[in-house]
Amino acid sequence: MKTLHLQLKHLLGVVVLCAFATGCESISTTTDHDAAFNFSGYRTFSWISNSPLVSRAPETSPLAEGRIENAVKSDLTQKGFVFVADPTKADFVIAFSVGSRQQVRVTSNPYAAGYGAGPYMWGRPYYQDIDVREYTQGRLAIDIFDVKLKQPVWHGHGTKSITAADQKNAEELINKAVAAILKSFPPTSP
Repeated sequence: MKTLHLQLKHLLGVVVLCAFATGCESISTTTDHDAAFNFSGYRTFSWISNSPLVSRAPETSPLAEGRIENAVKSDLTQKGFVFVADPTKADFVIAFSVGSRQQVRVTSNPYAAGYGAGPYMWGRPYYQDIDVREYTQGRLAIDIFDVKLKQPVWHGHGTKSITAADQKNAEELINKAVAAILKSFPPTSP
């Protein structure tokens, strides 16, 4: 009985871990950076302007900018960077953009129908079960610029199929997306 209890407890732990991992994988991220640039001197950051949101799709909530700012500031502060209000006093500045677009996913599953025996019967009619789904793909891009050089040194973006649950919990989704995108910042220096 004790062994069964331990096995069930272990199985539950594996299921929770798999569910968590699957949830994290739903945001696809890509990053790029100047491979010759040394990020080790970075200590302070700021926004590129009073409004760091450089591009927003019309269907995006105007509340998104503040939520993204809070998430970026929180993530970078947890990594040890210090926010400064004056961009000229920062080591790097940040800009971001957010958008979405409608996508269509078409899948087809052929299946045999009709009379006959065995899978090798000639003349058996085949049909296609076609499934067409429309969905919204959201995208968040974060760009980091070196203040002294006045040029971009790091770019990251994330994409995700937006569900109704995501729309209801926009702040939670933004926090997850920012954390996923900034996971590889700063990159290891050369």
